[in-house]
Amino acid sequence: HPPLASSPCAALSAARGGASSSTGGRRTPLQSPDASQLVLNLSLDGIGHCSSQRSRLLSLPAAGVAVALLAASSLLSAAPYQHGSLNSCRQTAPLTFAQNRGTAPGAADAGCARSCRGAVRVAAEGAAADTDLPVRPSPPQSTELMCKQAADAAMRAYRDGYTRQAVRIRIDAAFNIEDLYSKGTQGLLRATMPLAKSFTKKLWGGKNLRGIKASIVDNECSTLVYREADDAKMDAAVFYLLSRELVTAPKVQRFFEGMGDRLVILANTEQAVAGWRVENQGKDFLEDADIGLQVARLFKQQSYYYYQCPINNWQMTFFRVYPYPWEIYIEDLNYDLVKVGESEEKPDYDTIIAWMQEYEERNNILVSQKVGKFLKDIQTSDDAPSNPLML
Repeated sequence: HPPLASSPCAALSAARGGASSSTGGRRTPLQSPDASQLVLNLSLDGIGHCSSQRSRLLSLPAAGVAVALLAASSLLSAAPYQHGSLNSCRQTAPLTFAQNRGTAPGAADAGCARSCRGAVRVAAEGAAADTDLPVRPSPPQSTELMCKQAADAAMRAYRDGYTRQAVRIRIDAAFNIEDLYSKGTQGLLRATMPLAKSFTKKLWGGKNLRGIKASIVDNECSTLVYREADDAKMDAAVFYLLSRELVTAPKVQRFFEGMGDRLVILANTEQAVAGWRVENQGKDFLEDADIGLQVARLFKQQSYYYYQCPINNWQMTFFRVYPYPWEIYIEDLNYDLVKVGESEEKPDYDTIIAWMQEYEERNNILVSQKVGKFLKDIQTSDDAPSNPLML
């Protein structure tokens, strides 16, 4: 993958052809605007101004508003990116998932080797509808496959009418959360931005891609990654690490509306500076709670979710790929990934604990066994497990 874009502004398109339904980002029939040039007036909180033109974009009526965004290219500079592999269970390279976090070297390698076996249609040009679902995906063992799974899931949901979605990809292969205090949010963004860009590139199967442009849209790390296509209807916007203060801002709300039928995705909002979760239905928002609830409902379709954390003395993995159910995996005493439960909705804490207890009883696992493994993993790990999940 090439270095991150250093353009001072991201080419965004806003078209007031109508707004998607606020019930889960589901598409309602909209009038198709005419194609024309769009002049973008870019600014953010008085930081600066920039303008750009693009031909064959959806037109902007007089009542339309272009969102003001200024790129901070110096914060996004990074070395060329290569996808890491999960086949190595230790963090031996910048992009290696700690799949068996904290395990002793020999056991980890063997364990990971075992783990690795194991609506409304949107009428958009160039998007062939899926007639048959693919084989149900398993938790990926590389960041390349993860980004492809996420992009494919987002497109399946889009073709089912979900123009507004949320995703979460694992970023621990690129950034150790324990380094956040020393490297700050800029370090987090710089290290993980290639993953967000790789995911964005793979939308629409990578077809008709003109370019990917990234712009920081606040003074921290909320970033817009914009997919510009030869056909403007195949443009897509991915807001990465979008904070709750910014997502309720009028300019961002107008951008959501201006994108019309085009795909808009919120990625990894849980790990933003002011993190929030769509499933919390606006309860994360101390201010603008009503708007937060509207946003949560609009983006409630979580088309892809892949996250790992320790809970109840097990290393646990959330995994969901649209349109399949949510799955919960644990790393067992032999370092294999074992599914303990699945559900149509994201399972809550009590449900997960109940699944774990059923698994322990069914397999005659003693508390001392799982706690002993967990403590051993911590002691032999190069980095301790991240903080427990707050569900």
